[in-house]
Amino acid sequence: MLQKIRLIFLVFVFQWIAVEASAQERDTLHLRNGQVMIGRLLAITLGIIEFDDADLNVQNVRYHKIKTISAGSRTFRIETIDKNFYYGVLKPSKTYGEVIIDNSLEEKAYQIADIYELRVLENRFLKKIKGTISFGYSYTKSSDIGRRNIDVNLKFTENKFNVALTASSIFTNNQGDKTRDREGILLNGFYDLDEVWLTGLLLNYQRNIELGLDRRFQQGLGIGRRLLLKNNLQGVLVSGLVTNQERDLEENSSGSLYEFPVQFSMNYFHYSAPNIQISFTSGMYFGINQDGRKRFDGETRINWEVISNLNLGLQFYSSFDNASLAGSSNNYDYGIVFNLGYKLK
Repeated sequence: MLQKIRLIFLVFVFQWIAVEASAQERDTLHLRNGQVMIGRLLAITLGIIEFDDADLNVQNVRYHKIKTISAGSRTFRIETIDKNFYYGVLKPSKTYGEVIIDNSLEEKAYQIADIYELRVLENRFLKKIKGTISFGYSYTKSSDIGRRNIDVNLKFTENKFNVALTASSIFTNNQGDKTRDREGILLNGFYDLDEVWLTGLLLNYQRNIELGLDRRFQQGLGIGRRLLLKNNLQGVLVSGLVTNQERDLEENSSGSLYEFPVQFSMNYFHYSAPNIQISFTSGMYFGINQDGRKRFDGETRINWEVISNLNLGLQFYSSFDNASLAGSSNNYDYGIVFNLGYKLK
């Protein structure tokens, strides 16, 4: 009996030591000049390696400076430019500029430049949220006075699921008269069917007093296809069916309105100095039960990471609706937004 207790105790001790060793395991970047960086691999995006060095804090390193990578401390979601997905770790390769992806079933060698995106599958929920929270000043067509704005852009990734939350608000305080001019809260989720196709749903709230819109609630389902998978560019085309419930500024409600949407989004990355990301989104909506109604919503965002975690942003937006709503005779709205934001990593 005593021997069994000792055996159980020894097994427990060895397991505890193994867990502790695994928790303390570090990732390693082997540079082409012979130097070695030890720490945690955070992400790879379009050829840029984001690495939390134990001595130098977070560093962005271009792929052409890397000999190979060893990263086995955590599980990663890896997407390659040949449209394959892997969930596993990175092992070092003897070939310059190459890594070995190990998903426990097979090992496959890839050039680092051919890794389209790598993300950590974090265990803690908050660690999985990435994005920016910004505040700023704006100018819009509907008034010549300055306006304040709030902008939130967050993304959550879990295996084949991607959930994005985008929220923005432009409001005016003119001698105590407060006005909510333009608002939007968009929550969408996508599931990867394979390397190219994806499906998703959205929930959306909009307000735009320039177009006479007091509020619009929107729900939608769709299917999309990745069109661009380059080392600094990505694009997605999505279509499906959406339903809207609208109320104009004179408090007239519409009931359910159905639309056929066509939306295209594109992201461009430039992580060497200057560290800039440009995103472009445009959507056309064709009314199904609305007598030829057509709408357009589009925006372009330019974000420059001046220093680590600090972004300067510039946003151009435009909206068009060929059916004027009660309370406004305008069909077109546009604006420019400047903001300063904090980047969550």
